Amino acid sequence: MQMTPKKSGTIFADKSICHGCGICELVCSLSHSGACDPALSNIRLLRDPLAGEFLIETCRQCDFPGCYFSCPYGAIVIEPKTGARVIDGERCEGCGSCSKACPFNERGTIVKPDPEKGIYLKCDLCMGLGR
Repeated sequence: MQMTPKKSGTIFADKSICHGCGICELVCSLSHSGACDPALSNIRLLRDPLAGEFLIETCRQCDFPGCYFSCPYGAIVIEPKTGARVIDGERCEGCGSCSKACPFNERGTIVKPDPEKGIYLKCDLCMGLGR
């Protein structure tokens, strides 16, 4: 019997007001790692400066998340209040099954390894930031 996880929101760029400045990456990295460094952000802004285009890559918080169902350690949890699919750093063993199971992670920027901690990271919808 397959469990139906609670639905979740997602973070996306409203291109009518977003201009691809990258402040979202800086705020994410600052709030999660204490440093303003886009490389530490759990969301990724991809820019094509010649075309003047950009794309925000972030966890889509899938209705049936492959990352959740593939984790052999139960490290992907669904937050009961919001339905957010988050990685529990205490349970994550860094095996990468979540990263491989994500159908949107071709570039490895949505579910990615944290080289310092040996675990995987992804957008957690700003969990723990008083929301």
